Amino acid sequence: MLALEFIQANESDKSFLMALRLATMVEHLAREGIYLTAQEHNVRLMDNFAAYQLIYHDGTLIGAVKFIQNETEIELMQLQIAPTYQGQGYGSAVINTLKTRAAKINLTVLKHNPAFYLYQQLGFAVTGDDQFEYHMQWCKT
Repeated sequence: MLALEFIQANESDKSFLMALRLATMVEHLAREGIYLTAQEHNVRLMDNFAAYQLIYHDGTLIGAVKFIQNETEIELMQLQIAPTYQGQGYGSAVINTLKTRAAKINLTVLKHNPAFYLYQQLGFAVTGDDQFEYHMQWCKT
């Protein structure tokens, strides 16, 4: 497994996180017919901002993950790997790291986002859906 380091994001990381969000989300949102203004993207970025962790591999910033954890489960709100680093196993490595920290992981994924298939391969099951997203869960066996 790739050795990753998670570092708490802070105010000085907002511009990176916004650029990452735009680079990784706009295309998938558009497939769902969702077009957000800059202000709407900022609201989503700032929601639970304290839960953001920057993801580093060998000292290189490759993405970010936003999650809330309690004693038994993780609510994964965002997993964004910079396009340059996608397809190299980093998303799987993040998920596998989170699996060591909780017995259950919950997430939502846009219905036309290729990450849906990654989550299925990593053992997540669809537990429901809404107009735009699948609700998925992984449970330790």
